[in-house]
This record gives sequence, C-alpha cells and structure tokens, in this order.
Amino acid sequence: MKKNAFIAASLAAVISFTPAFTTNVSANVNTDIQNQDKKISELKLQKSALQDQLSKLVANLDSAQAKAKDLQADFDKSSKELKQLNTEIKQINERIKEREGVLKERARAMQKTSNSSAYLDVILSADSLSDLVGRVAAVNRLVDSDKSILDEQQRDEEALKTKQSAVQKEQKAQAKAIREFEAEQNRIEAQKAQKEAVVTQLAADQANAEKSKASLEEKRDAENKAKEAAEKAKQLVTATEVAAPAPRSTTRAVNTNSSSSSSSATNTSNNNGGGNSSAPAPSGHGYAAMIATARAQLGKPYSLGANGPDMFDCSSFTRYSFQAAGISLPRTSGAQYAASQKVSESQAKPGDLVFFSYGSGIAHVGIYVGGGQMINAQNNGVKYDNIHGAGWGEYLVGFGRVANF
Repeated sequence: MKKNAFIAASLAAVISFTPAFTTNVSANVNTDIQNQDKKISELKLQKSALQDQLSKLVANLDSAQAKAKDLQADFDKSSKELKQLNTEIKQINERIKEREGVLKERARAMQKTSNSSAYLDVILSADSLSDLVGRVAAVNRLVDSDKSILDEQQRDEEALKTKQSAVQKEQKAQAKAIREFEAEQNRIEAQKAQKEAVVTQLAADQANAEKSKASLEEKRDAENKAKEAAEKAKQLVTATEVAAPAPRSTTRAVNTNSSSSSSSATNTSNNNGGGNSSAPAPSGHGYAAMIATARAQLGKPYSLGANGPDMFDCSSFTRYSFQAAGISLPRTSGAQYAASQKVSESQAKPGDLVFFSYGSGIAHVGIYVGGGQMINAQNNGVKYDNIHGAGWGEYLVGFGRVANF
C-alpha cells in the first residue's frame, strides 16, 4: 500500500504540471501552423502568377518564331531571285560582247572605204545606180539594226542591275529583321529561364513550408497524445489508492507513449533522409571531335529556329558541334553568352565562342578557330567568316569560354 500511495503521489505531481505546459505549447504550435498555411498560400499565389506570365512568354516566343520563319522564307526567296538576276546579267553581258565584236569588225571594214574589199564588193556588184543605193542602204540598216539591238541589250542590263540593287537592299533589310527577331527570341528565352528559376525556387520554398507544417502537426499530435495520457493518468490516481493493477496500467500508458514518440521520431528521420544525386558530367572527346563536327556542317543552310542536322541557326550550330565533345550548351546565343567565361581577344583560343550584338542584346554566336576567323551558321549557311570583316567587326561583343580544350 505504501508503494501504491507513492505512485499515486508521483502521478498527481506530473498531472499538476502537465496541463499548463501543454496548453501553452499547443497554442504556440497552432499559431505556427497557421503561419505556415499563410506562407504556403502566398507561395502558391506567386507561383500561379509567374506561371501565367510564363504562358504569355511562351505564346510570345511562338509568335516571334513564326514571324522569323516567314522572314527566313522571304530571305530564301530573294536569294533565289538574286541568283537568277546574276545569271541573266551575265548572259546579257556575253551577248553584248559578241555583238560589240561584230560591230567593231564591220566598222573597221567601212572605215577603209576605197581600200575595203567588203565595201567595194557591195558597190561593184551593183547592177544599177538604184541597186547601188539599195545595197548601201541595206548595209547601213544592218549596222543600225545591230546597234539598236546592242542599245536594247544595254538597257536590259541596266534594268536588271537596277532590280538587282533593289533586291539586294530588300535582302539586307530582311537579314536585319531576322537578326532582330533572333535577339528578341533570346530576350524572351532569358526572361522565360529567369521566371522558371523563380518558379522552381517557389516550389522548393512551398515544399519546405509544407514539410515544416507537417512537422508542427506531428508535434501538436504528440502533445495531444501526452495530454490524453495525462488525463488517463489522472483517472488512474484514485484507482491506485485502492488497487494494485493501476500502476501497471500507468506503466503501460507511459510505454505506449514512448513507443509513439519513437515511431514519430523514426518517421521524421525517414522524411529527412536521402538526398538529391546529381548526374555525372558527360565525357567528351575534346576540341578535335567538336571542330570536326562543326566542319562537317559547312555549306548546310541557315534557318532561324532550326536544330539540325539538315539546317541550323547560329546557336543550334554551336550547340550541335559541342555535343560531339560531350559538352552541353544552352539553346540560344544569349544563354550561351551568359553561361560562358568571358575572355579578351588576346586570350581567345580555338574552341572559344565569339559573340555579336546588333544593338539589343546578344544575337549571334560562332566558334572561334583562330587567326581572326570563325565558323558559324549565318544567313548564307554554315561557313567561315572574318570576325573583323564587313558586317561582323562593328557588331563584335567579345569571346566566351565554355570548355578548356
């Protein structure tokens, strides 16, 4: 009985302390859970707003790409027209040279007059004066006719050259528009990547908030169980004064609570365990593999938005070439510039990227091969260009290193 009385006194002491403590902690935990709920709601709203913005950016990107394809089609059409004009001008020039040769020979023969057997043959073979006049007139008409044809050919040549100049001017404007749309595509891609990164961070923050909330809920549930156990213990106090089984019941309740706490700790440990494993970097084959792949594309046509292997735009060409060396590059020239280590021209070496801008962000990229030369995909297809030459030097931004070959 003394033992039972001691146990009852001990339980009474525990019960007298537990309720006030549990009540205060529960209130704090509930407040913390409410704060986490509020944080989760705010994160969801921010994420939803950004996803709406992303949808609009994707629509803008699709529109820009569609417009760029139309411009590329117009550029290809004008290129064919220029090629045909060049052929026609060449043919007319050849005919003009042939007729000029004939006229010069006739003129030389006529200038000899009395010493000219050709002119004498015309005169002496005449049957009469009227025949003579007719023959001389015929010769003059022949010369005038040839000169008229020659003049007409020269007029045709001038007309073709005028048209050629107009088409060249139109194609220059088309090429500029293509570059501007490529720069616009880069800007949209950059905004899209930035917002996607924010959405990813918001998702991570939301996951952490939900995890904290779950932890707080576990803590609250554990406190509720402790409170329930205290209430049960309180009910057992009276029983311990008159019967022995009560302490065993109390012991079982305490053990059960301990087991629950252990289980909760185990669950928490499992929730916190593990980790993200990053994929290993791809194994490359160096500069030789990259430049061999780049050279293999020489002569292939350019088309904005194309990804190869039949046709490329500037950034898909560099990306395709570096993939052969096991090096992954972003899709656009602007993103490749952002991802590269900037180097000066004096530090640049074969295998570095070279970047250009037409006034509104990075719009073109090529592979530097040394000696002021690059291999790149541009309006006239995949080819070598002088980075300081006409149409390039004034737009040169600088160099970027994406691999230490």
